Amino acid sequence: MKVYINRTSCPLCDSYCDRHAAKFVRFPLSEDRPCITAIEDDGQPLLTLVVRDGENEATLTLTDEQRQVVAIEGLTPLLSWYQH
Repeated sequence: MKVYINRTSCPLCDSYCDRHAAKFVRFPLSEDRPCITAIEDDGQPLLTLVVRDGENEATLTLTDEQRQVVAIEGLTPLLSWYQH
C-alpha cells in the first residue's frame, strides 16, 4: 500500500501528526485524516509513505522495524529534515 501524506496543508499536523501517523500504521484501514491525500494499492507487501512537508518530500518504504518506530514515535524520527 502507498499512502500520500501532506503535512503542509493539514491543520492538525503541527501538534498531532506524529500521533496520527502512529495510529495509522497500527490501523491503516481505520484512519481518515486531513493530511492523507491519497491511498493506493501498489501491490507491494511493504507500506510506502510519500510525505510532503513544505518544500521537503520523502518516500519511505517501511520495514517492519521502521513501522514499529512510527507506531510508537510517529513520522518525525524517519524524516531527514528533522534529524539533528
